[in-house]
Amino acid sequence: SINVATVNGSGSQSANSVLLKSIFGMGVPVSGKNLFPSNIAGLPTWYTIRASKDGYVARKRDAEVLIALNADTAKQDALALPPGGVAIYEESLNLKQYRDDVFFYPVPFDKITAAICLEAKLRKLVRNMVYVGVAAQLLEIDLAVVEHGLRKQFAKKVKVFELNFGAVKAGFDYAAEKLVKQDPYAIQRMDQTKGKIIIDGNAACGMGAVFAGVTVVAWYPITPSTSVVEATTD
Repeated sequence: SINVATVNGSGSQSANSVLLKSIFGMGVPVSGKNLFPSNIAGLPTWYTIRASKDGYVARKRDAEVLIALNADTAKQDALALPPGGVAIYEESLNLKQYRDDVFFYPVPFDKITAAICLEAKLRKLVRNMVYVGVAAQLLEIDLAVVEHGLRKQFAKKVKVFELNFGAVKAGFDYAAEKLVKQDPYAIQRMDQTKGKIIIDGNAACGMGAVFAGVTVVAWYPITPSTSVVEATTD
């Protein structure tokens, strides 16, 4: 189980989706769950991913792997890890000071992002894709699978794909060069997703509305309702 701790409005949903679909693309049963209070941009949000060779996809209470990008909750999130867990985090947070029974992987996410993205306004969005690359390297997820999922997600936006994949590749390469794998966690290829699709409840709801004949929808654009309506127009 992977817990991604970020903030609302940072564009983390796209990165979380890419990581989720990459694990699915490796043939492993997987599910994702957003955990966020009803709040505004800048406040905490968590996304949990459950991957299981046995097909279990219900959310677990504890996560073995933490990706910590929110300074306000980083200490609490690190302390919640089980002994032997993994913390991938912005190096300036210095999470090593809180535990000696966890595998720590500090990453200079801000520096990596600044080096590949010249537009300051886009950095908070691109920063999340860097963690996808780091996680892919540490969890042994095939980079080609990640690229395929990213291309599909941004099929009509070539420049957006190139910027985001550049961030993924930067994170992947950094982890390969600077981080020494110490933990036992990895995603191994399987064939348990063949003939299946990955879908969340909001997308299923939107598709159900289309199949039921809905032709007009009016809504206030805010997470999580937005994805229901987007699913009706895809």
